Amino acid sequence: MIKLFFIINSFSMGGGAESLLTTIVNNLNQRKFQIGIMEIIHSDKKVEPINDNIKLFPYYVKENDPLRKQKMYYVYHEWDKVINEYIPNDYDIYISFNYLKPTFLLPKNKLSIAWIHSDLYNLCEETMHEEKELQRKAFKYVNRIIAISDYTKQSILDIYPEYEYKMRLIYNGLDEKLIIEKSKEPTDVKLNQKSILAIGRLDNRKNPIRLLEVFEKFHKRNSEVHLYYLGYGVLEDVLRKSVNEKSLDNFVHFLGYYDNPFPIIAQCKVVAMLSKSEGFPMSLLEAVTLGKPFVSTNIGGAKTLSNNETCGKIIDTDDEAVEALNMLLDADENMISQLCMKSITRFRLKPYIEQIEKLIKDLYTE
Repeated sequence: MIKLFFIINSFSMGGGAESLLTTIVNNLNQRKFQIGIMEIIHSDKKVEPINDNIKLFPYYVKENDPLRKQKMYYVYHEWDKVINEYIPNDYDIYISFNYLKPTFLLPKNKLSIAWIHSDLYNLCEETMHEEKELQRKAFKYVNRIIAISDYTKQSILDIYPEYEYKMRLIYNGLDEKLIIEKSKEPTDVKLNQKSILAIGRLDNRKNPIRLLEVFEKFHKRNSEVHLYYLGYGVLEDVLRKSVNEKSLDNFVHFLGYYDNPFPIIAQCKVVAMLSKSEGFPMSLLEAVTLGKPFVSTNIGGAKTLSNNETCGKIIDTDDEAVEALNMLLDADENMISQLCMKSITRFRLKPYIEQIEKLIKDLYTE
């Protein structure tokens, strides 16, 4: 039996990486793998539904801990101290589930995998020089670097070309059957018949303010359409103020966070994601699984998932976004659903887990 230890930034904030890790660990062969998980930052927003055979280790720091900044200093600058205190040393392979902090805590004398869930271009900003070099140092010690999309892979190669020989590409996968089952559960949310849904944290990277500006333009052409934000975040107050200033209070709605978003996604007409950058967003995969098309910026995985833009539209400008929303809102729902089903077959659970198990076995037996 191979012992796997996963390190993730947070396993309790209800994000896409958390959901993906849950899917992976719950479906790896229990007879072949013993699994442990540690999160660096603990939140009270969600408890991930992991199987009983998976051990969840104590977290490093709580989200609202007044000493969080001080403790995070050690993660960035005294890795060995944190590793010795928090990371068990009796696992065979250590897997960091994203870049920066989780990769810093990979033991240097053990087999390890850095699983990257976002593009790394933000490390090229002037203010990120230290983080960029720390990431270079962390990558030096890992055996494999996994990218979840072509875009993610290219960003790593552009910044750290010396590690190309460690790179592997594994697109995200998902449990299609589970998502469809959970979409049938009751919900207290009722969307308008013509609805645009934005899924994810309300933060700068997701760019919800741009979506509101696009919606304002679109609403002038189609006054019956409603926009729903499904998620929470630091920009909510800014968005609410802007909605009020634009006199869109009756058409823009803030739903907050839901443990099970799928009954809500199942009601919308189209999902919109105008993020500045993403690795391969699980929310778009989940939307397409439920037969919902999307409008997206050119982020990681979007072009691949769109299947030649048959079930999603990739946009650059706000005007393109308005036209794409208009087209998809008027499209035949049955036809779109069929095109979505055709696209999602490439991301089904069984072949996804098989790829991961092969990756681990190959590394373990080298």
